[in-house]
Amino acid sequence: MIAILTYLIRIRFRKLFGKEDYLAISLLLTGIGVLLYFANKNYSQYANFSLFFKFDIARIHFNRKDLELLKLNPYFNTILFLEYSIYSFPILVLLLINQKFIGAVYLFIFLLLISRIPKINQKPIHYPFKMFDPFWVVSFRKNKLLLFFPLIFLFGYMGFQNNNENLYYAVLVFFAVIACIPSFEREELIHIKASCYIGKNYLFQQYKAVCSNFIYLGFLLVLLFVVLQQWFLLALIPILLFFPMLNLLFKYAFFERKILHSIFFTLFLGNIIYGFPLLLIPFLYIKAIKNLNIIQNA
Repeated sequence: MIAILTYLIRIRFRKLFGKEDYLAISLLLTGIGVLLYFANKNYSQYANFSLFFKFDIARIHFNRKDLELLKLNPYFNTILFLEYSIYSFPILVLLLINQKFIGAVYLFIFLLLISRIPKINQKPIHYPFKMFDPFWVVSFRKNKLLLFFPLIFLFGYMGFQNNNENLYYAVLVFFAVIACIPSFEREELIHIKASCYIGKNYLFQQYKAVCSNFIYLGFLLVLLFVVLQQWFLLALIPILLFFPMLNLLFKYAFFERKILHSIFFTLFLGNIIYGFPLLLIPFLYIKAIKNLNIIQNA
């Protein structure tokens, strides 16, 4: 059972780490520790965000393709429970540090229940996204991202009911995160080489796809803020386009090292309030085009 559990966790993170890439694993664990520290310092502000974490566990469960195979093992429910418990360990630590023992019990009950729910077969949803970047459709189908929007709407409604602007800003942040997810995917090198668009023209077509798809997705956020009559927040929605476009630059600047892409993108956002990371954008643009030219001319 331990061997199966170890294998499942390794498979879950294989897109982030190369084989025996201990440096990347160390950086990830350090990042989790830093996030835990800051979340603990501001626990009252982030307590409700655990809903998104539970929703992500449910998304992983209902998106699994190995349940039928795992059912051949008589302890498959226990294996799933332990796997989800390992994923939930940072949240559990945060709850225990803040003496939220009832919340920890609820988390264990949730994990116990979700590990016993059978997978629900769903018909694929047809998205209106521009297909020059197919990973918008792939990401939304694979990660069930559309299911996060009811929670986003719930946070918006809670902000309206409690007159809490922080919840409105949390809605904007989570929307920006969802819009960035497709750019963490990688197309096959042969697709880049076979494209009739070369270098900066290829990047420009990717930007057009991001803009079009962001507009489609943004209608949901516009609808939410119109219903809640939050006119100022409507003006902030176009600013969010900066983040998926920036992530696209990081994608091609660090095309062959996804973990470096994730780390430097996070560091960039974490220091953007100081302004100096913005000076790096021209260099990222040059590096992204250089990498595309190398790939297409190889």
